[in-house]
Formats: sequence, C-alpha cells, structure tokens
Amino acid sequence: MSSPPINHKETGGSCKMPELKRVLVCANPDLNYIDGSSIWAQTIALVFAETGLATVDFLAKSTPRRDELYQPLCKHRNINVVNGIREIGSASSMLAKRLTHSEMAEVAVKLEKKNDYDVIIVRGYAIAKELLDSPEVFRKCWIYLTDIPQSVEAYSEAEREEISEIGQRCAQLLCQTSGFRDLWKALVPSLPDEKCKLYPPVIPDIAGEPLPVASRQKQVVYAGKFKPDWMTLEMAETWPELYSNHPDAELRMIGDKIHFDSEGFQHRMKIALEHTPGLKWLGAMSREGVQAELHQARVGLSWRDEAMNETLEYSTKILEYGGAGCGAILNRNPLHEELLGEDYPLFANTQEQYINALDAALADDELAQIAADQLMAVAKLHTFGTRVGEASEWLRLLPDRGKITRSEETRKIRVLVAGHDLKFFTPLQKRLEETGKFEFLVDQWTGHNSHDEKKSLELLPQADVIFCEWCLGNLKWYSHHRLPHQRLVARFHAQEAKLPYMADAKWDAIDHIAFVSEHTRKNALGVFGLEENLTSVIPNGIDIERFCRVKKHGGAEFTLGMIGVVPRSKRLDRAIDTLEKLLDEDERYVLRIKGKHPLDYGWLLSRPDEVQYYKDLMNRVNSDPRLRFKVIFDPPGDDVPQWLSMVGYVFSPSDHESFHMAVGEGIAAGATPVVWNWEGAADIWGEPSVVRDCSEARDLVIKGEVDHSLKFPSSYILESVAERWEELVFGFYS
Repeated sequence: MSSPPINHKETGGSCKMPELKRVLVCANPDLNYIDGSSIWAQTIALVFAETGLATVDFLAKSTPRRDELYQPLCKHRNINVVNGIREIGSASSMLAKRLTHSEMAEVAVKLEKKNDYDVIIVRGYAIAKELLDSPEVFRKCWIYLTDIPQSVEAYSEAEREEISEIGQRCAQLLCQTSGFRDLWKALVPSLPDEKCKLYPPVIPDIAGEPLPVASRQKQVVYAGKFKPDWMTLEMAETWPELYSNHPDAELRMIGDKIHFDSEGFQHRMKIALEHTPGLKWLGAMSREGVQAELHQARVGLSWRDEAMNETLEYSTKILEYGGAGCGAILNRNPLHEELLGEDYPLFANTQEQYINALDAALADDELAQIAADQLMAVAKLHTFGTRVGEASEWLRLLPDRGKITRSEETRKIRVLVAGHDLKFFTPLQKRLEETGKFEFLVDQWTGHNSHDEKKSLELLPQADVIFCEWCLGNLKWYSHHRLPHQRLVARFHAQEAKLPYMADAKWDAIDHIAFVSEHTRKNALGVFGLEENLTSVIPNGIDIERFCRVKKHGGAEFTLGMIGVVPRSKRLDRAIDTLEKLLDEDERYVLRIKGKHPLDYGWLLSRPDEVQYYKDLMNRVNSDPRLRFKVIFDPPGDDVPQWLSMVGYVFSPSDHESFHMAVGEGIAAGATPVVWNWEGAADIWGEPSVVRDCSEARDLVIKGEVDHSLKFPSSYILESVAERWEELVFGFYS
C-alpha cells in the first residue's frame, strides 16, 4: 500500500531543493473502523502530506482492509502506510490482529531508528506514556490528547507528574480547542506559550454555495459511532414520534461501529437501526460519501448525554454539517455557546428539547436556515486548506534536514535539564537542539525542593552535562549526586539569593553558574562568596521573530501595557498613578494588563498584606469614574505578540527585577519601554528608558521618543544567547 518514491529534481546548477521533512503519524484510532477519531488520524496525515514539504509514514494499528479511509492515504504520493502488524512480527499480535498501545510505541521507536523523523505525531494518552521510556524519540513527538481528564482537579498527584512530564519532554502539544490549551497550561504552568499549538477539527474545503435548506428534502442525518453517551439509541427510538408528524421525512444513520458500553445496547441499537419506520441505516461510508449525504440533508444530529456538557472537545461532525450547509441539533454547553453564540436556535439537552428542536427544524425553513448559516460561518474557519497552510508554517520553522546529521563518530552531548519552572529554558533548548550537538533529558521538579528522587537517580547516569535551571533544591541535590565524569552548570535568576538552597550546595562540584544580569551576579557574589571566574552573565534570550512582525493598531500611542502584575513588588500602583497623570493631559490613555487577575492566584490569597494591597487598588479604580474604564485586564494566553500590537508603551514599574523579559518583548514589538530605576535597569535597558518616578514616566510617554536600538542589544536575541550557551557547554569537551 505504499506510494512510489518521490523524485526530487535539481532546478539547475548547484541549486538543490531542500530535502523533505519526514513525519510519522502514530495514533490510537483504527482506520478499519470509521468514527471521528479515525477520520482525525487520516486527515492529519493528509494535511502534512499536502503541504508538499514532508513525506508521511502512517502507522496502521491493524492490517488495512477497508478502503473508506485508507484509500486516500494509499493514493497520496507523499504518504506511505506502514502495516504495524507486520512490523511487530509477533505471534500474539498476528493473532489479535490489532496492536496494543505498547506495541504501537514499540513500532514507532523501531521506525524512528530506521527513518530519523523530524516530527512524530502521537494521539493517545496510553501511547504517549509508553513513549516516555524512549527519550530520544519522545523529544520529536507532537502530542495530541483528548482522552485525558478535562479538569485539573481530576488528576491525582501521580497523574499530574506524569502529564507534566509529557508536556515538558515532547516537542509540541497540539490542542483541539483553547480549553485544552488552558488545561495544559494549568497542569504544567512552566510550559512556554509557543509549545501549545491549536489544531482544531478539520473538514473538507467548502466548494461553491450549498443548496438552501428550503430546497432540500426533509432528510435528517447522523454520522459516526453508535454509543450510549452519543444518544444514538434515543435518536432512533424517538424517531417514530417525529416521523408521524413529518411522514415525508427520513432519518439516515451512517456508521458501523457499535459499542459494547452498556448491557444490551448493541442488540437494541441494531434492532432500532434495522426496524424503525422512516429510518434508513446506510452502514459505513467513505468521508466523501458522507459529505454527499450531508449536502442533501436538512439537519444533522450531534446530540449528546448531558454528562458530556463540560467537555473541552467538540465533534468534527458539527463542522461537517455546517460545511455542507445544514444545521445541527447539539447540546447547549459553554463550548458550543463560545463557538456559535447563545442564540443558536437548535440547542437541546433533554430528550424533550431534542424532539422539539428537531420538529422545529423540519417544520420551519427560516429557523433551519439560520442554524445552517451560523454553523457555516464556524465551518469556514476549519477547512482542510486552512489547516494545510498552518502545517506548512510549522514545518518551515523546523531546521533543514541537512543541518542535523547523525554521526557514529561524533556522539551528541547529552544534557540533563533539572528544574521546577522551565519556561525560560525551553526556547533555548530548541535552539541548542538545532545545532545537532546536543540531546536533552528533562528532570521536571514539582517545586523548589521537591522531586521524584527515584526518577532523578535513573536519569543521572545518562547525562554528560547537568543543567540546573534556577539554583534551588535542584542544584543542591545534583551537587551532592553528580558523577565524577559529569559537568554541572546552573542558571541563577534572582530569588535564589533569598532562599537557603545554594548555601547547602556542594560548591566544589559546581563547574559554572550563569547569571541573567550583572547586578544579580554582583549581589550573589557578595552573599555566597562565589569565585567570580566560575561565573558569567548570559541574559535571557528573546525570540524577536515572534514579535518583530507585529503591526500596531490605532490607539496604541495612548495604550500603556504591563505583562503580569503579581506580586506586589511589580508595583501596579505606580502604573495607575502614571495613568492618572496622563489622563490629566489626554483622556484617551488606557492601561492594559496581560495576565491573570491578582486575586485569581491561590497562593496570594494566603498572604493578607498582598490581598489588601490589590483590593485597595481595585477599590480605587472602581470608585473613580475616570479610572473605572481605563484599567483593562486581558486574559493570559500565548497571544502576547498580538496583544502587544495594541500597546505603545511597555511598563516595568517594579521595585526589583533580574532582567524583565516583558520589556524586551515589548521593544521587539515596537513599544516604547518605560522602566523604573530598579537596580540594574539602566545597564540592561539603557538610561534613556529609565525613570525615577511617575512624573518622569508621564513625561517619557508624552515625549514618546526613545531610540530602541540602544535598548535592545543583539546579545539579548535568542540566537545570540543560544550561541553563548553552546560555547559554554560544548567548551567542556573541545
């Protein structure tokens, strides 16, 4: 079933086309059974293949037998279907005819060793957990999970550690919805925003204008699996009542995957499918066949049990219904209201609501058309072509294959990264990996001084270099456990000087400590008596490519911005004082704050002085007619570059900072920095950006003239920072 090899022609002279990326799809769904998850697996393979930038190996969970989903894969010139049963070659697998989760992982590892993939797309929690045992493979994995608990409270401590390990060690997380992205960020707060990519459901491209609802037959369509929570039995059993009111209507049900989830369910479902008047069971169909049915249908069915109303995922089917120009009966829940609005006319939760909604859709052309139009508007955002464009951008960001080679003679330096908060390190790790000189293991700590010691001991002997992000309990522990041949380096931010862990470290076991700024190094040298020749200053790296393309919105010249205002030492009060002074000059000024509301932090609520500080500020703002609508809280998220497009002045009114990344990100996005004179501010961001009080801040904003080039040295650019770390770590072995 493999497609023929692709011939890459030279375009003339020595100009050669770059080698295509190599992608493996290792997903739990079995394409011999048709449902939303198997369609997802087929589609993501087609999406990446259609970019023209990659070849795709699709790992089949069972021997391909049915053409409905496999045929498009087998016909595509950039896709090779790999029969996992043949690859595993065990008698038990041949007998079972389906790979287990561990066998799927085993075959993926085997294929990676053979083919050296750039990307391994993994769907399925159990498969992801199995692949954790193969760090070199897992660091290439793009993980897509929907079969996980969908609230933070549902995780045990052990599960929380496991999901954190998955999030930290994989290359990317693909999130079906913003709800899943928020869940990952809540479970693993240290995840960098750019690691979570949105990959919503995909539907075929929409061709032409659909047939108006009034011109369609009264056909009702359900397509998908038959399962108790999917309410498919209730759909069939309530149909006779609706059929009696609409004898010219027909319920057409598509699919052949009937679950055993409830005692007697399969038997009752089959009887209903085969013997209900006015119901036609079409069995399994190709996706193209389903689309043809939907384009003739008046309304689709996506009604689920009310117990599923808190889900973070939505069905691809509702998008397919919309793309085909028909409305759909679906549950009223927060996710669907976010997608379609609260006024969508065909919401239904109870059986009575379902019957009434379907009856109305069959009787009222105008109402059915309104529902179809609302669904169509959403569907247009989820087309195959849109997703191909996004995947193309992701693939272009990967290093060219020629830049990373495997050599039997030169082994990569294996770096073990240990720490509780790796958000600043992860972008740096990506750049270092692209050099081809390093591979990384991650020991994710759960707190300043808490970790799984058994896991740390297992990882320890695998490393050449140990990198402690933050000098806390991780540095203390590794300084007492490092092996003689290993090198131990660490990065010092700021808070370490106020905590006891460095004092308990074994100093002669530490090879180097890098500080993010000169003033933090100076303070630490005074506190700990370090040898200066074993230290350096390497700033945090800023990925300016994320920010430099931002185009400013109108009104940015009157917008002050802060990213994060917790704890109290961030001095939100100074920003509000400055805003008041600016409003005396011009009423158009506003202050936007990016991040969680201060009183939404659980730890802060246990500190009465902090709580009172923020309550006083909120009361001040809310009681002042001039301020009430001028201080705006924007939610946290990975859209900081887009948010900065609204901001003309990035504020840093803190009492103290070690570096303050937000200032650099703001400058990269074209904002003017306004930095209070905390220790080191002038050295890092330049004297012209620094103010002593709110009056000077007001004057700097009104003047609005700062030479950004003086405040953003090339040494702060992520690539330059990565080169410094490469020189330091690789220098141990040169």
